Amino acid sequence: MNDKGYLIDSEGNVIDREGKLIFANKHLKNNEFPKIFLFTKFNIDNIMGDFEMSPLSEPILDQDKNGNFIDRKGRPVNSRGYLIDPEGNIIDKHGKRMFDKVVLTNEGEIPKIFRMQILKTDSGSSLSRLMDEIEKNQPSEYERVEEEKDEGGDGDTSVDS
Repeated sequence: MNDKGYLIDSEGNVIDREGKLIFANKHLKNNEFPKIFLFTKFNIDNIMGDFEMSPLSEPILDQDKNGNFIDRKGRPVNSRGYLIDPEGNIIDKHGKRMFDKVVLTNEGEIPKIFRMQILKTDSGSSLSRLMDEIEKNQPSEYERVEEEKDEGGDGDTSVDS
């Protein structure tokens, strides 16, 4: 158990009672995971810069004279296209800090649960379902989305007659 009361494994990852990973140690800030409750109507578009996407779903970004990434409006963004402040924290379109740099991946991505937009609408019940599924040690909606991505499908099939 860490100093905040979360069950952790030998590497400091937050886990459930069955040892299943909930949050990676690298995504913790002061031994706490990002507080989902602050994002009750989280919309990823509010933290994204203005840019085109490549056919491989990579942001096409410009650079300023110092080689820093900027969007089409000249605003600073990271390599993934998220709006950033001078310290590299992710901010929204109003300049409010949304994610501290420390919780981003090495590539500058926000935690997966936010990228998957599971919390975009009806976030209270989505969070409740997520936490219930974690407690039951069942695959969560988040994990099902990740598995579908890994399998390369969207779960929809059709049969031509």
